[in-house]
Amino acid sequence: MSLPPEKKHVRVAKRAEDISMTFGIISTLVSIVASQLEPSGLSALAVFMGFSDPPLIVTLAPIIVNVATATAVFSGACFVYAKWKG
Repeated sequence: MSLPPEKKHVRVAKRAEDISMTFGIISTLVSIVASQLEPSGLSALAVFMGFSDPPLIVTLAPIIVNVATATAVFSGACFVYAKWKG
């Protein structure tokens, strides 16, 4: 199915929406796992004092959430543009 050049923005908007939804799901799962694995008690004190490192997923969770937010903003902008172009 080939779209005319003036309708390519619709395909881009749909693809951006799919990517955004995928990152949203990944972000949610990573946040749930990170909240379960975050250090607590004496291990949190050891991480705070620098004696040990936090789990990698706890370190990466904010980055993944930021990527999901950025893709959601891009998807929203594509959606608005596609609606505007009609």
